[in-house]
Amino acid sequence: MARTPLYKTAETEMLSRISKGTWEIGRRLPNEFELADEFGVSQGTMRRALISLEEMGYLSRKPGRGTLVATATPQEAGLAPAPAPRLETASGADLSLSVFRARSGHRAASPAEADLMGAARLSYIERTLKSGAARAAVDEIVIPEALAGKLSEDAPADLLGFLDSHGLAPTRITAEAHAEITDMALSVALSVDRHTALLCLRLTAHDASGAAIARQTLKLALPGARLTLA
Repeated sequence: MARTPLYKTAETEMLSRISKGTWEIGRRLPNEFELADEFGVSQGTMRRALISLEEMGYLSRKPGRGTLVATATPQEAGLAPAPAPRLETASGADLSLSVFRARSGHRAASPAEADLMGAARLSYIERTLKSGAARAAVDEIVIPEALAGKLSEDAPADLLGFLDSHGLAPTRITAEAHAEITDMALSVALSVDRHTALLCLRLTAHDASGAAIARQTLKLALPGARLTLA
């Protein structure tokens, strides 16, 4: 498994504190020595993490003033918000999904997930989603544990709404799509015939630096359903 650089671990924890408001805008942070001691890293590692967050626009470092929290979210930093993914039915109408069943927890990242998100541990949620009264999709959302320690099973079904409810604000979402057919487990979960065609979507949310902060894998059992990025 890929090893997360120490400066990225410190950077992720500091970014989590900023995005959740634990470190409010305008807060003066301790000096590098104190922060390095708090996070259990060397002064050089801490300096690299601070420089990275300053380049993203989250911190302001001025001689004689120290290090200040500059912004809480990419939107407040003047960055464009992520385009809103839009699920559509075959007729072009909005496809509204709600949570039918969910479970959440924590797990080790796969090698590919660790490379993507720079995290060895992930918070995850697996859900069965419904359209109206019918089961329509299953999904899994994973987020680095340092960014979201516990995922809410009552959070919105759409990725942007889900992230917003956890205090995360991506600036870009990328999407991939392919087709699959259901196996026995998916057939039971979605209450459809075996070998039913599925539209499989993988949505990845990125922060201002381009780093991936969340991934949703969504499998839809609705003929003609599609996704657009507005």
